[in-house]
Formats: sequence, structure tokens, C-alpha cells
Amino acid sequence: MSQDSLAEMAFITWPNDGKEMVYIAGGSFALGSDDGPEVARPAHQVTVADFYIDRWPVTNAEYKVFLDATQRPAPHYHVPWCDTTACNWDVETRMYPEGKGDHPVVLVTWDDANAYAVWAGKRLPSEAEWEVTARGAEGFLWPWGNQFEEQCANTLEAHYKATTPVGLFSPAGDTPAGVIDMIGNVWEWTSSLFLPYPYNAHDGREDETSTRWRVLRGASWINDSTVATATARLDGDFLFYNNVGFRCAVDAGEK
Repeated sequence: MSQDSLAEMAFITWPNDGKEMVYIAGGSFALGSDDGPEVARPAHQVTVADFYIDRWPVTNAEYKVFLDATQRPAPHYHVPWCDTTACNWDVETRMYPEGKGDHPVVLVTWDDANAYAVWAGKRLPSEAEWEVTARGAEGFLWPWGNQFEEQCANTLEAHYKATTPVGLFSPAGDTPAGVIDMIGNVWEWTSSLFLPYPYNAHDGREDETSTRWRVLRGASWINDSTVATATARLDGDFLFYNNVGFRCAVDAGEK
């Protein structure tokens, strides 16, 4: 394939929601780690097909377009398990918190994220696709390499103690393919059920109709570098949280 063809494939703008997407070439990749937490073991090989993934997580401003088009309820909660004060939307105006249009949307359930994906003509990425994107062909532990760099991501080391605008740590924290905010800022919903490794897309863990817990990836502003790695997995054993958002993917053939 010519360099011009590769360049044309690398970045597209998805017509339904206007988001920039990045092409990820399929193949065989390393998933998991033998050195990390038990839930991320063992390291093993997976095969994924070519796909596109959103370059950055869905922002509040982008999520509002979806809400206005579908009349889905705006994120607004008062619950004991997390502080929603700075994240709640105005239920009357259906507006996100002032000044946070370019922050990743939070307080979204897996069903909310999936509904956005369906509306946009996309889907949520599998956890295998998510990790392949974050680690790249080199299999890095972080998108930028195998050494943690605190200036590359909104983790606890950055001391923001809240979400930040998407791309604030770009390009230093980008993947080699140019995908933004894969580590830190917000955990991201995936399509995959939280089942033990090895990953097998055909063992029921990609059942969209299941009500079991889904996998979250990427860690957030609450987590430090011991948690915030490209192999980290978290079970979504809650409806929503103030540090959980999402991004979408599509099969490359749907471009």
C-alpha cells in the first residue's frame, strides 16, 4: 500500500458525530502482563481485525449533541459512592458543568455509552482493541513507552485531582498512532465482560445483551502510575462514577 493510501486511512472524521477516528491495523498482539495484578495475567497473544477508534474520549460537548438528538436524560445524580458535585449536569437546561465542554463526559453508565455508540453508528471497543491501541505494535506498558512520565497523562502524579480537557497531555502522551488520553483522565467503558484471561472474543464475553460487569480500561485522575498502565483492568461493579467515560470504535470495513 502506498504512503498516500496509508495517510488517507490513518485519520477519518466519522459523519454521524463528527469525531476524528484513528486507523489501527489488525494483527497478532500481546495482551495482559505476567508482572501486573492477577486480573491482568497471564500475558498472551490475541488477534484483532483492522478497526478505527475515536482519537479522544467523548467530551461533554459531544455528548450533549447526542442528548439533544435522543432526549436521553442528562447525567445528574446524588449517590453515596461518589462525589457528583462538580460533574452533574443541569437537568433543566440539560447543560454540562460550565467550562467543561472539552472535558470527557463522566457519570455515564455502560448503557449510556452503548446508546451513544449505537446513535453514532459505532460500537464500544473490545478490551483487546483498547489495549492494542494503547500499547501499539511495540507492546509498550504506556502509550509513550515503557517508562512512566508524569507529564504525559492526567494521573494522580499530575495533581489535577479532576478531569482535564482532552488533549492537554498531547502529543507527549499520545500513542504512536496519534490516539489521545488512553492513560489517565477517565477510565473507559469497553464492550467486554469482566471475565478471566486469556481473552477469547468467542467465549461469551462480547455478549452485548448480558447484564454482568463490563471491563473498564485506562485508569483516571484518581489513580497513580502503579495502576494507570495500558494493561490495567477494572470491573465496572457500579452504574457510573465521576472518573468513568468512554470512546467508540468501528470496524475498518464500515468506513
